[in-house]
Amino acid sequence: MPILTAGAMAATTTTVRVRDLPGTQWGVTALLPPGAVVQVVLGPIRTAAYGWYLVRDADAAKPSFNEGWIAAGFAPDAFLVGSSAKRPANGPSFVAGYAGPPDGDFGPFRIEGNTALRWALALPMGMPAGSVCHFTGTLTPAGGKAVIFLKTSTSDTPAPGTVQPSFFAQHPTLHGDLFLHVDSECSWAVTVVRLPL
Repeated sequence: MPILTAGAMAATTTTVRVRDLPGTQWGVTALLPPGAVVQVVLGPIRTAAYGWYLVRDADAAKPSFNEGWIAAGFAPDAFLVGSSAKRPANGPSFVAGYAGPPDGDFGPFRIEGNTALRWALALPMGMPAGSVCHFTGTLTPAGGKAVIFLKTSTSDTPAPGTVQPSFFAQHPTLHGDLFLHVDSECSWAVTVVRLPL
């Protein structure tokens, strides 16, 4: 599976379906031709047979879509590959992106301005349908106390979400350089984004 970082530009190598959630059972938002350019928002989430990336439309050509999930495929026949296309002028700035399993400690990354966290969870490959996986994510400033930003679980339906900038406004210690800690048996991804004002 190609490993693409949050904010990276990518291009499709074949016709791909953009889906509502990571998994072949979810609705199709758009059908992209080979060579369509997208920007990686989040991922990869590894579920069922594929790794999935949340991407945003970065191509002036039709079809147009806002965001959706694309299966990455596997080398040497990956469905998505890195691209040297110019990043869109509008939209968020990508600060950092992490994905697992495994759980553990990640960072540091810098929180300042109008920052949000995008996240997604799914049952990992090999966990039977109907199982439940749990996720706890904390943020810790250097030398400070950990603050839980998300404690949740999911089952057969992947769970995406956003920790809004208001969370950071309510936790004034969570500014500057922070570390992410994750305890989870889920397949998960977290991206730190700075939103336009």
